[in-house]
Amino acid sequence: MASETATNADLKREAPAVAAEAPEKVEPDAKRQKTDVAAPDAAALRKQVEYYLSDENLKFDKFFHEKMSAADGWLELAFILSSKKMQAMKATKETVLEALKESKIEVREDGTALRRPGNAVLPKLEERKQLSKKSSAHSHDGGLICVFKNIPEEQNWTVLKDKMKAKLPEKATVWFVSEVSEKRVCTMALSPFKDDLTFIETVELEVGGVKLQPEVCYGEALKQALTMVPKFTREKREKEARKRQKERNRPIIVGTHRFVNVTALRTRMREVLQARSDGEVLKKDGTDFKLVVALLQFHPKGAEKSKGLVDIKVAPSVQGTNRCFYMIREDGSEEDFSVKKCLDAIEANPPYVPAPAAAEKVEEKPAAAPKEEEKPAAAEKEEEKPAVNATPEEEKKE
Repeated sequence: MASETATNADLKREAPAVAAEAPEKVEPDAKRQKTDVAAPDAAALRKQVEYYLSDENLKFDKFFHEKMSAADGWLELAFILSSKKMQAMKATKETVLEALKESKIEVREDGTALRRPGNAVLPKLEERKQLSKKSSAHSHDGGLICVFKNIPEEQNWTVLKDKMKAKLPEKATVWFVSEVSEKRVCTMALSPFKDDLTFIETVELEVGGVKLQPEVCYGEALKQALTMVPKFTREKREKEARKRQKERNRPIIVGTHRFVNVTALRTRMREVLQARSDGEVLKKDGTDFKLVVALLQFHPKGAEKSKGLVDIKVAPSVQGTNRCFYMIREDGSEEDFSVKKCLDAIEANPPYVPAPAAAEKVEEKPAAAPKEEEKPAAAEKEEEKPAVNATPEEEKKE
């Protein structure tokens, strides 16, 4: 009995030890899985940092611009690491410095700051055009609303109107021009026309020896500008906007693929991405591969990007958690591209399916011909009427 009691007591003492050992086999593995994060891609890090210090970014990035201007062109690496994209890429000081070994970006001796190659002069700061809502892409469907700033003294609205009318394409017109304010600002409303947004972004008016470029209004600026536009002009804009919205519902064609509208194309592209696993290459003879290649041609740099293209795959973006398409070239290099830029370009200038109306009208003309041939019969009836009426008149004369 004593031995049995001792055995039971030993078992009781051993039990907690066994219980304590059990989680030790599981917990470390689980913790390792959570903390096991892949190192960021060096090429992607280098590309992102070079973008931050490029003219393209610095002309709009006021914060970086001011920091570099005050420090002889140097930008603290800590500021770059604090950006959302770098955090999404899990970038660290060590990984960034390692990635920049193959870059022309200058690195301070202590590794705490970066500078443009040769301490290049910073670009002039510009105001970024903000699109406050998704709908802003169509906020000028009914006609452009823009403003001119820094108008020279003694120059009035009639000068701006005449100068703009001379630049506009045929059939386009100036609907409204406001008085030049004390701040030397003037608001202008134009009728809608093809590629009007592209036109307004490139046009310049020389007024009083100064070249003025109009700024398209968006968000609050658009709301404020519309308060200056007469009611009948606003109503006209709304009517034209409805026309364009109706046109956008027409079928479009991308490559050999037809869609009921741009929204249907957007939906299809999401489905293509969601149906693939990370790293999966699209089949060359498949419709999805052909569709993506056709879509790429609408990218602002589509012709350049698609050179040497042999394959397309789906993989996570290097700039965040989203998934995107990657082009695989003949030399084995890979580069992602923005589907959104392609779709936005299509929405701005949709490749509509040609309307068959013109062909139908041509076919209808022969059908209408018999009606014209019937005219002699009608003429005969008209000729008969005077003959009937002539008899009484002749009788009276007699």
